Formats: sequence, C-alpha cells, structure tokens
Amino acid sequence: MTVAGEAGLLELMAGRLAQDDLTPRAAELVLAACRSEAALDRALAGGPAGQDTPRERTDGPGQGIFVSEIRVRGFRGIGPPARLPLAPGPGLTVVTGRNGSGKSSFAEAAELALTGDNARWTRAGHDVWRQGWRNLHQTDTAVELDLVQASRPGRTTIRRSWSPEEDLAQGAWTQDGEPFDDRRWHDALETYRPFLPYSELGTVLDAQPEDLYEAMHRFLGLEAITEAQQSLAEHRKRLADVVARPYDRRERVRAELAASPDERARHAAELLGSDSPDLDAIADLALGADVGGGTGPLHQVVDLALPPADEVDRCRENLDLALGAVSVVATANAQDSLRSSEILRLAIQLRESGGATTCPVCDLGRLDGMWLAKARHRADHLAKAAAELHEAADRLDVAVAAARALCQPVPDVLRETGGVLDTTAVLQAWQAWEDCAAIDDPVRLREELFGRHAELVAAVEQLKSVAREQIDRRDLVWRPMALALFEWHSQAQQALADAEVLADVTEAENWIRKAAATLRSERIAPFAKESQRIWHRLRQQSNVDLGAVRLGGTRNVELDVSVDGVSNSALAVMSQGELHSLGLALFLPRAMVDESPFRFVMIDDPVQAMDPSKVDGLAQVLADVGLTRQVVVFTHDERLVEALRRLRLSATVWEVCRGEESVVQVRMSDDPVGRCLTDARAMRVDEDLPDALRAELVASCCRAALEAASHARFRRERLSRGTPHAEVERALEAALTTRQAIALAVLDEHAEPAKLLPHLDDVVGSWAVDLLQACRTGAGDLDVLIRDTELLAGWLQR
Repeated sequence: MTVAGEAGLLELMAGRLAQDDLTPRAAELVLAACRSEAALDRALAGGPAGQDTPRERTDGPGQGIFVSEIRVRGFRGIGPPARLPLAPGPGLTVVTGRNGSGKSSFAEAAELALTGDNARWTRAGHDVWRQGWRNLHQTDTAVELDLVQASRPGRTTIRRSWSPEEDLAQGAWTQDGEPFDDRRWHDALETYRPFLPYSELGTVLDAQPEDLYEAMHRFLGLEAITEAQQSLAEHRKRLADVVARPYDRRERVRAELAASPDERARHAAELLGSDSPDLDAIADLALGADVGGGTGPLHQVVDLALPPADEVDRCRENLDLALGAVSVVATANAQDSLRSSEILRLAIQLRESGGATTCPVCDLGRLDGMWLAKARHRADHLAKAAAELHEAADRLDVAVAAARALCQPVPDVLRETGGVLDTTAVLQAWQAWEDCAAIDDPVRLREELFGRHAELVAAVEQLKSVAREQIDRRDLVWRPMALALFEWHSQAQQALADAEVLADVTEAENWIRKAAATLRSERIAPFAKESQRIWHRLRQQSNVDLGAVRLGGTRNVELDVSVDGVSNSALAVMSQGELHSLGLALFLPRAMVDESPFRFVMIDDPVQAMDPSKVDGLAQVLADVGLTRQVVVFTHDERLVEALRRLRLSATVWEVCRGEESVVQVRMSDDPVGRCLTDARAMRVDEDLPDALRAELVASCCRAALEAASHARFRRERLSRGTPHAEVERALEAALTTRQAIALAVLDEHAEPAKLLPHLDDVVGSWAVDLLQACRTGAGDLDVLIRDTELLAGWLQR
C-alpha cells in the first residue's frame, strides 16, 4: 500500500493554494511554514523564505531492509550464544517454542538492538522487566542483528553488548563496528516501527488516543503539515497576545501616572487618555526628552559650562608674561628715546639728500661725515629699543583681548530657574565676572578677572549640586513610571506592527487547518480500506464489523465498529481475541506502506486468545503479507503452524528449545522445501491415486521444492550484493520454469538448458541432470526422484 510522502508537501500546498482565494501574504506564510520553522520566522520578519528543505525526513537508515540473522548471548532466557537465521527476503517465518523456551528473547533482542528499548518493558511501567534483562547463567551479554539492505552490498550488523558490571543503559552500541547513530534511524522507527510485541497487540485501542493518532499522522505523511499548522498557531497566539497586551495594560498604567505629582507623569496620563495616543510624544517622555516635565531648566543648570580650567590658566599665564615684557621695556625715558630716534631719522635723511650741513635744530653743529656715522649708529640703537616696546605692547593687547573673551554673558537659564532654584549668588558672581570685560587697565584686569572667576566657579558648582539633588529626587519618583511608560510604548508600537501580520497568520492558519482535514480524509482512505480487508480475513465468524477509520479533529482515531449492524464502542463489544485481530488490522497496513524502509515485521504471540477460526484467518493474512514482506512470527501456540500446514500456505518454521543452564537451540521444523518434499512423500504412498496422476503430482512437488530452494538462494545472494528488492522480484517472476529458476540461483541468469546442464554435471554430478529430466515427466523411481530432489535442494540452499 502506498501513501503520499512528505517530499511533495510543498508542491501539493502550492497547487492547492493556486486554486483558492488566499491573499498573497497568507499564501507565502503557508508555504514558509511547510518549508521549516526558520523559513516561517524569516517570512514573518519580512525577509525571503529562502530555500530550506521542506519538513521531511532525510538521511534515514536506507531502504529495503531485511533481517538475515539474530544472535543473542546472556540476554533474558538465552545463556550461551544462540542464533536464529532468517531468509533475507519476502516470506513467512514462524518461530515456535513453549513458554520460557527463549523464543521471545530473540524478538526482544532484535527490538533492543535496533531501537535501544523494548516496548514490553516500557508498557509494563515498572522495573521488574528491566531488572531481569540479563541471563543468570551468562553475565557477558550481547545482542546482534544482521540486516541486508537493498542497493547496499554486504550486511549491516547492529550490536549491543554489556560487560558484567554494566547496567542496561550502558554498554556499547555499534553499527558495523562504529558507534551506532540512532538519530538516523529514529524517525523511520517511530513512523514505521516493524515490531509488534504481545504487550501492544491487545492494547492498541486502550492506549492514549493521541499516541495512535500521532503514529498514523506520521506514516500517512501528515506530521509535516501538522507541524506547519502548529507553527502558525503558535505564532498566531503570540501575535494575538502582543496585539492585545498594550490595550489590556493602558488603563492601569494611565491611572498610576495620573496619581503622580510629577508634571511628566500627568502629561503622560493625558497622552494615554487619548483614543489614539501619540506614541512619538510618549516615547519622548519615557526616554527623557522632558516634554512639559519641569526638569529641563534643572538639567540646563547642571549642563552650565564655564571656560575650561586649562584655558583660564593659559590666559592668566599669557597675560602675566605680556605685562612682564612691557614692564621691562617701558622705562621712564622710553618716550624720549622714541622721539630722539625720529629726529635722528629725519636729520639723517636731510644729510643724505644733500641738504643743509648745519644742524637745523641748534644751527651750531655741523652735519658732516663724522656726525653722520655717529648718528646712524645711535639711530639703529634707538630703533631697536622702539621695536621691543611696540612688540611688548602688541603682545599685551592680545593677552588682554583673550582674557576679556573669557567673560561670557549671564545665561538666561539662571534667570528662568529663579522660581525653582536660588540663583542670586550665581547671578551676582557671573555679572561681576562679565563686567571684567569693560576694564581697560591690564593690571587691574589681571587682578579682578581671575579672582572673580574662582568665585563664580565655586558658586556654579554649588548651584549644580543643588540642581542635581532636585533632579534625583524627581527622577526617583519618575523613573519607574517612565520605565512602565516605555514598556507600554514598546508594546503598543509592536502591536501596531503585528496587527496586520496577525491577520495574515490567522488567514494562513485557517486555510492550512482546512487543508489538513481534507488531506487526512484523502490519505487515510487507502489505509482504512486495507485495515477493513485484513479485519474481514481475521474476523471469520465474528459478528463485529469494522467500518471507516478516521482521524478525528480532537487528535484521536475514530473507528466505526458495529455489532450485527448496530454501532458500538470497540472496547465495549470485542473479546480479547477480536481486539488482537483489530490490533493487527491497524498495525499491518502501517508496516506495509511503500515509504517504509523496513521490509520486515516481527510479531510476538499474535495467536493468544484467538479462537480456531481466527487462527485460520491469521495464517492467511500473514501469508499474504509474506508475499511482499519478511514476516517473522513468534508463538508458543501450535495452532498457527497447524493452520499453515492445513491450508497449505508457504512458511518456514523454526523450533526453539531450551535446556539446562539456559542453553537454547534453534532447529528447522518446517520450511517451503521441506513441506513440498513432505507432500511428495505423502502422495507417493497414497494408494488411492492412479499411477500416472501420482507420478505427475510427485514431480510437481519436487519441482516446487527446487524452485523454492532456488528462489531463496537467489534472493539471499542478490540482496546481499545490494540489488534492490523490486529488481530481484522482477527477475524471479521472469523465471517461468524450474530450470530458469535454478539457472538464476546457480548461474545468476536465465540460461539455456545447454548451459545449465553441463554446469550441474561438472559441479554436482550427472544425477542432477537426470533429476531435472525426471522432474519434467515424473518418469522413473519416485523414491529416487524425491531423494535426489532433497539432495539438490540442499545443495542449492547451501
């Protein structure tokens, strides 16, 4: 049976979305949710959904998995090493043995090796089963499972082993000698679990409803769409909470703000009282922009800035240096020297121009060459002294200007905060400092400016300290209210952004919920039909009828069960044997879906509590499943083996015997080859059959025995080489004759008799060639025919 897998979920959703009238944004969210949780988060954030792998299982254990052998040592009822060989291909194998023989130990060992747990122990709910997991006669414990996987050569061995000191949770778990990665197997084992222990068989219906629901969801490929729906529902709930939260809190926050004496709080309360609060103004208040809060002037006082101390010190130093330089060059006769320098300069110019040779001042001295030389020397000396005086004066002017520039006007904030702070002392000190800019005398400026500056700095610092105290007192009351206001603002802002997204998410969730319900109905239909078919085979004489199987909206599985046409509850009307049958009817279709990587199922004790008619139905159902699956049944009830023989259904039967000190032996009780030979011997001695018919029937049974042995060999060798199961079965179906079947097993091809017969003659002997000829006609000694068939079948099986 095939159900649609998860790989096409994205394409399936895209196709259905194209047929529905859904907004583009909601459709995008549906597809993103089907991709992955990360893709949905990106889509909700406004980014591209990306190309995430859809919600599907990847990197699984492989496909076409059969069991070729179970080996057990020191586990449960098995002491020394024991092995259960199995044909790794489709077919029915029954493992029989009395209670306590150790047969169920093989089943539990296989389940423990592959899954790391045992359903029987888990369902028991107490530690008695776990305490008795180790055999009393063999404390060195190991369980091994040999698997054959299609398209993978060789065998895969999964092994769990424990030293005598280790408990069940410890021990080594390996796959082909490497640490076993149970994560690769987890999803497949959860979805298509191939083990059905007796503890689960009769309790399928009385388990938690969600468990069966989730199991069906997984194997029907609906788990992914359920996860997508749950993701959308979680985001919808989160967004709805975000959108509703500010409206739920607004009145409480507003009432707390209105009761506060702080101007900012009252202003915030007024803003919150509006039908559409101004979020920008609220943010300004919460973040300290002080809209009408009354603390702005105080902060301006705290922020008052005076010239930096290093700048003041630098001005003082430059002014001192300039005054010092002036005091050095500005002597009492400095002005006379300047005038004398000017007179000499003019006299020299007069002499050099050829003018009068008599002194124009005294009219006595002579301006001759000697005088000119002396005059030039003295003029140079006087000019240098004048330059020094001018330079010192300029430097003093610059220093005075810089000092006066320090004197800043009185800030308006000192007058504006008069009602909040006592700024009298600072105003006086600042005005006195500002007045220094009008002092002309540099010396006085030096004396007044820096002293008044020091007084101003002290007064400003005192005022700032008082302003800080007032700010702290107000903020102590306002801070928690501002925090609450800011939190409300953040919530309100997020609510505005998420309101539109919420509408899109709600639309996407509603759509995917309806799509999931439709898919549930569509995908469960073939499963329900198969369950009904199996139930019909198992019910035999029961008056209980199984109708539709549905996945209910309340996360439970709904079964339409009727008794004599009247609807009723399954648990209320079914016997234990009928519950076992119904459990199989629900389990087997899950194990038979094509998407399952496991081509085997192991069922422990399905016969208990079944009446004989249901055992016949069980034999038929198991044989049918064995046509495409490897079915291994463990039972202590001989009725199943007897029914298989009586109904002439193909099966291999192993018998498990337990001796002293937990020595367990496994021996062949019956197999398809043995059954065919048994039938041939029975017909050989049947006196009621005409000779010609007897020979034909014996030959037919011998051919069937050889074909069964050839099929088993071909399957074993081809599957162990990694050949896909479907290819193996196609090759077997193409082998229409006994010789073609033997050619497949021996030569690995459909060979002509001319090629097969010489090979058998060389390898086996001429008697094998004669046997094939006798099998066609039944001619010759029938006893020899049966004997040689058994010999050749044994050679083929080896």
